[in-house]
Amino acid sequence: MAEDDTDKHAFQRGDALIFFGGITALTAISIDIVLPATGVIARAFGVKESLGALLVGSYFLAYAAGMMFWGLFSDAYGRRLALILSLIGFTASSLLCALAPSFEILILGRVLQGLTGGAPVIARAMVRDVSSGNEAARILTVLTAILTVATLIAPVLGSGLLVLFEWRAIFWALTLLGLVFLAYTVLVIKETGGERRPDRFSWSFVSSSSRKLFSLPAYMVPTIFGSFAFAGYAAILSVGAVLTENVYDVSPQAFGSLFALAALANTCGALSVRQMLKTVPLARITTMAVALLGLSAAVSLVSALTTPTLPLFWAVVCLYVFCFGMVYPTSVALALEPADEMPGFASSLMSTIQTAMGAGGAALATVLFDGSHRAIPITMAIFGLLAVGTLLLKRRALQV
Repeated sequence: MAEDDTDKHAFQRGDALIFFGGITALTAISIDIVLPATGVIARAFGVKESLGALLVGSYFLAYAAGMMFWGLFSDAYGRRLALILSLIGFTASSLLCALAPSFEILILGRVLQGLTGGAPVIARAMVRDVSSGNEAARILTVLTAILTVATLIAPVLGSGLLVLFEWRAIFWALTLLGLVFLAYTVLVIKETGGERRPDRFSWSFVSSSSRKLFSLPAYMVPTIFGSFAFAGYAAILSVGAVLTENVYDVSPQAFGSLFALAALANTCGALSVRQMLKTVPLARITTMAVALLGLSAAVSLVSALTTPTLPLFWAVVCLYVFCFGMVYPTSVALALEPADEMPGFASSLMSTIQTAMGAGGAALATVLFDGSHRAIPITMAIFGLLAVGTLLLKRRALQV
């Protein structure tokens, strides 16, 4: 692609920031909007309510598999083409879900949604195409804040659609959202990825690039401590509603308000980093953010060893989530710095590692849940301290 075809100032426009924030949040929206309807949909098709969980699990697993493809494809054939194809696939599969005549077809539609949900990976690669360092981190903090707000609104929207219409309205809404994003991409978005390199769409490129990235501490260290931070956050997503209901008698409806507080804390963390990035180097802010995450991990450990009231327990959760909001965008920006001419693949590989680590955090919290409050703070403490340890090991290696 010629340099004139690039849009180096896209992320400076308000409409573009909202768009990129929206496609960054597309996976979170697609999962969270379905959460209130899993049991309703299962009953509608006459299957066990427990099978409704497949609506979330099938999407998540397919998304994890599809991420590597979209990052690699965007490096080889361009971000804009990859984004258009991804959104076409997502919109078509959402329509399939809305029209599904059986539960099996609906699950197939969710799998296809996940496989074609490459927009978040492509969006991060596009940020790296047009910016680096503090500038990239500032853009990513805004996208993170929009993502957080989206995860807060999506379950409420899903509940509202169930009240006003029926469960199919949820997938009609996702179809419409996909169409809006697709239209904006076709009409407004320009290429940011530079010259196309079809030779990269090969196993030899994947193999050599993976070896290169895995050998770069500048890539692996922020990827690992960012993934550890995400694993602690995943504990809240996995058992938060069940834990607060069983331990603190919080109804599922009231849990939405608690989660809103955590989402607000996450947004505040991301936006505070954005302000600091105006004057403070990215590496220094990242170190401070990880140190604060370590402090929140220590507080979480104290919480696990005591019997806190609900306000104290959730304050500890919000402290961790605030620190996660600081660590996540800065770790992504740092990791993509040494990505050279393959930010799409680097973003995909990072997302795969984060997804795997997040699944591990969710599984650990599920295993640890014993009817008490301890599962979440123990998981946050473990992964928060692992994040700190990763950064300390890097510093020690540099001193040797």
